[in-house]
Amino acid sequence: MFPAQLTNALLLPTKGRLVGIDRNNRIFTFLFALFPGLLVSGTSVTLVCAFLWAIISLVLGRFPYQMTRQDRIIAWIFTTYVLATVLAVILSPNLAKGAEYLLKMIPFLAAWAIIPRLRVSLQGRLIPFFFTGAGIGMIGALVYSIIQVLFIESRAAGGAGNAAVFGLFAVLFGSISLLNVHSESRAERIIAVAGFTCGLICAFLSGTRSAWLVIPFHCAILFWYLRGQTLPTINRTIKILVVILLVLVAVAAVPKILDRYRALQTDIVQLDEQPGNMSSLSARIQLWSGAEKAFFASPVIGQGPQNRMKAVNEALQLPVEKYMTFTHVHNGFLNAAVDGGIVGIIALLLLLSAPIVAARLKEPGQGRDLMTALSLLLVTSYVITGMFGIMFGHDATDAVFIYVTLLISSVSGTIPYLSVRQLAERAEDDKAVLAT
Repeated sequence: MFPAQLTNALLLPTKGRLVGIDRNNRIFTFLFALFPGLLVSGTSVTLVCAFLWAIISLVLGRFPYQMTRQDRIIAWIFTTYVLATVLAVILSPNLAKGAEYLLKMIPFLAAWAIIPRLRVSLQGRLIPFFFTGAGIGMIGALVYSIIQVLFIESRAAGGAGNAAVFGLFAVLFGSISLLNVHSESRAERIIAVAGFTCGLICAFLSGTRSAWLVIPFHCAILFWYLRGQTLPTINRTIKILVVILLVLVAVAAVPKILDRYRALQTDIVQLDEQPGNMSSLSARIQLWSGAEKAFFASPVIGQGPQNRMKAVNEALQLPVEKYMTFTHVHNGFLNAAVDGGIVGIIALLLLLSAPIVAARLKEPGQGRDLMTALSLLLVTSYVITGMFGIMFGHDATDAVFIYVTLLISSVSGTIPYLSVRQLAERAEDDKAVLAT
């Protein structure tokens, strides 16, 4: 049975220090994939715990410190982003208020400790847990979302507490789940398809329009990757199930699409007829206009993240009593421009390139293709949703981008594609290898 296989593969006996580190890597990776739709704060907690645990283990000499040239490139990209933010904070007024933004940069330094720890695990042993966890997490998130929509609020927020963040994670982790559809395990294939379907439904129930724009790009990426894989034979029963799943997605999608389309229509009409009213659309237009002006007022090093909204409100020449109280300008690129100027934009572009760089620097093989698909799913999700909402600066979105990128970096380009069932069968052998 699959639950027993998952338990056997996940919980290796702890005898032997490297066996214990590998087991904890498996647990961290599985839990991290579970959390985005169910308990979004769990992602940042998992990352921080993994970071601290890795530092403690390194200090105690529990595993060797090993980083490849590719690993160091990724770590330095993250570090460059941190340095750019630190520079913007220090060179801008209100330094005391910049402390919280400096603290938010600490997880981006995790690459220097977590990648060596992930490399303790045998190649190919972590990815199956990540994909399976993503699928199970999205199935649970759908149950959570249905309860929310029926009894609590009109837009599902899952365990994120924020519909926009939930929509981003639903479309991302639903798509990640489907990367496992060519597993040799029937149970895992079912989880992969169910996770993808549930992720799409969750994205529609969230009412996050920017997340919907991601779906066509993800379908293209998944098609590119899966067309080169050996997929199970599709019989009549499977075809019927696929049709049923598509109908379920349509049933969830159509009402939400119509509802959000009508809301957009209303916002557009208000722009002309009631320009004084603040709607979702008019607020964004104002924020983007103010961000543009604030950027040109200090184009090189920016205004500093601690002065972001003050600079935007002053650029719009709004009276203090009418200051917009948002924490960001609902566009990740403009956020970077206001915070750090041209330096901030370059640092953001470097950061967004990190997953793809990590994937493409690998030696050719099945692992590189798989990690390329994963990196593209990650980057397209953040870029598209980030053009209309938050990209970085939220503890959960930061944590997901960091950990997934580090996972990509730690994987070999020639890894064998293993299922959880195969990992369960090899558990004793893996333990013996790690114990030597």
